[in-house]
Amino acid sequence: MAADFPSYLIEAGNALSGHDRFAEALACYDRAAMLDPRDPAIHLNRGITLQLLLRYGEAVAAYDRALALFPHFAPGWSDRGLALQNQGRLAEALESFRRAEALDPVLAAAPLNRALCHLLMQDFESGLPLYEWRKQMPRPMEARVYDQPLWTGAEDIRGKTLFCYIEQGLGDAIQYYRYIQFALDRGAKIILSVPTQLVELLKRATPSVELIGWGAVPDSFDFHIPLASIPLAVGLTAQTIPAADHYLTADPARVARWKEKIGGHGLRIGVAWQGLNLVMGSEGKSFPVAALAPIASIPGIRLIGLQKNAGSEQLNRLPPGMTVESYDFDNGSDAFLDTAAMMRTCDLVISADTAPVHLAGALGVPTWVALKHVPDWRWFLGRDDSPWYPSLRLFRQPMPGDWASVFAAMRRELTSNRS
Repeated sequence: MAADFPSYLIEAGNALSGHDRFAEALACYDRAAMLDPRDPAIHLNRGITLQLLLRYGEAVAAYDRALALFPHFAPGWSDRGLALQNQGRLAEALESFRRAEALDPVLAAAPLNRALCHLLMQDFESGLPLYEWRKQMPRPMEARVYDQPLWTGAEDIRGKTLFCYIEQGLGDAIQYYRYIQFALDRGAKIILSVPTQLVELLKRATPSVELIGWGAVPDSFDFHIPLASIPLAVGLTAQTIPAADHYLTADPARVARWKEKIGGHGLRIGVAWQGLNLVMGSEGKSFPVAALAPIASIPGIRLIGLQKNAGSEQLNRLPPGMTVESYDFDNGSDAFLDTAAMMRTCDLVISADTAPVHLAGALGVPTWVALKHVPDWRWFLGRDDSPWYPSLRLFRQPMPGDWASVFAAMRRELTSNRS
């Protein structure tokens, strides 16, 4: 029977995984492993799929089986490190990444993963140099080359024009915007390229900075640098992260309009529950909006939807009795102008680890962040505050996949504060 050939089962599993049907894919790989237990590729596929199912301990075991059969496969050691990191076994994760690096010195994913693990541990001295490996990835975040030199921090830029450019997502652009102050303090003139839809939001923040759109390049400049490389250039540490009560402002006219539209009754909580691009390893960027039901049930609470586009469809299948107020906003070419004004109208924002968190923090809006068990590096470990944004409070999963405990803790906090 065709279904009993390992090669067929692997192909079927790969096809199912490509359609996010991970449990079914795992069943195919499990059957293949029974039929051919000495094929390391089957165990590697099992490890990847188990990670996607948040079954990290089993994923490590699958990688161990694969690597016992094929110990020189560097990507397997790197993936194993990610599974260990998601369990909080950071020392073992670092060693697994190092093993991958030793086996394949040009495998950029391994030192980059190790960089992020060091940064998660607030070890910027080790992490920031390794973070430059992002430029060597098959799809690099920023690997621009110009005739003008890269600013490394050693060059005197007083009176010089420094071309900076944002990399990664909208949330990263908002978070990393603060780094331009390091260059301004050194006397440079700054030209900054940002995602075009953020120009309007950012243009009032630092009038001396010339903003240009995504992909634009100035006619002349002396040095260039991606914003995410400025921390390495200036020797940033976890203790010297530049933080302020806020560094962005909402348009006062828009705030007034949204105050009138939303009204002033009840405790208004703006909510955002899903990022734009959900890929492998991004499960912490999203939680089901229905998980907010314990908060929605508190008398006098109003949930104000800040979700735009992806994830909005969840509002059509809310639990009985749960309400999230939905508004039409940010319909133009500029991002977050209405969202910023709506946040300023709310008493509190609750969000997944996605761009609205960075917007709220940059605005100085009180915000509670729902974080997965081992989160993105920038939230670090074992703390409920954020050195990036003083107005944020962090609520962490006690174990992978446990959103219920996160929102139960938020509910307790809300009810105790109102009693």
